Amino acid sequence: MTLIAVQKTEPQPRVTARLNAEATGRAEAQAQEAEAGRKFREQASAKRRLQVSLGILSLVIVVAIYWIITALPSSNPALLPPPGVIVRGFVNGILDGSLFEATQASLGRVAAGYVIGCAVAIVVGSIRGWYRIVGYLLDPVVDAMRPVPALAYIPLVILWFGIGEGARILVIAFASFLSCIVSVTAGMKEVPIVYADAARTLGASERMVFLRVAIPSALPYIFAGLRVSLGAAWGTLVAAELIAAQSGLGYLLQAGQAFFRSELVIIALVIIGLIGYLMDAFLKALQTRLLRWSSRSG
Repeated sequence: MTLIAVQKTEPQPRVTARLNAEATGRAEAQAQEAEAGRKFREQASAKRRLQVSLGILSLVIVVAIYWIITALPSSNPALLPPPGVIVRGFVNGILDGSLFEATQASLGRVAAGYVIGCAVAIVVGSIRGWYRIVGYLLDPVVDAMRPVPALAYIPLVILWFGIGEGARILVIAFASFLSCIVSVTAGMKEVPIVYADAARTLGASERMVFLRVAIPSALPYIFAGLRVSLGAAWGTLVAAELIAAQSGLGYLLQAGQAFFRSELVIIALVIIGLIGYLMDAFLKALQTRLLRWSSRSG
């Protein structure tokens, strides 16, 4: 009995040493992982700081160049208003509420047209890109419409729908649709067939393959289409507000041209660019957050 007890307790130091070694190894691995994470976060933070710094620098350079040009003796203040005049016009527009009213009107039109156009483009583009027969039916129609600028449809829109708010939103929606559907269709066609085959092998129906495999795989392309169509929507805004609009940033552009107020034109352009930039930055951040698995998420 004594020998048996000795044989049972003899390996205990070796077991303890092995457990200690494993615990030490896990601790070292966790420390290395934490260090790697810290370095990655530091690099990402440094990259963001560099990006922001260079962006601010580029804006400062543009403003400085414009300031220098307006200070030249040969400069015409009526055509190139000095920065002080632009700032005063901006402040006056805020105080009297005209800029808020114009921005709200234009933002509402762009948002409505953009959402409608992109929603239709995602639905139609997904079906067109995934189902071959539907693609054969829709390709001639869509490919024939794409080369025609959305602005060219304004006369027809006015004839068919009048000059109301719906006509303006329709033009913006059409421009968003044409810009977005190309990327959505391309994304659906680029879905690796092995993903779909694996899902079918596991018993997924065609509907599940389409909704759970194809569309998520095409999300990087869909986000790219959303960002491109956002620029198209804002680019079409001015022309859409030509349809008898009495408010909006496009209306401010026309009023500035009609009354020879260059500072008003520049203020409207800056506001359009700033809002468009912020909306695109939001889409980019959302894409990066939702699609961390994709190499195209940045």
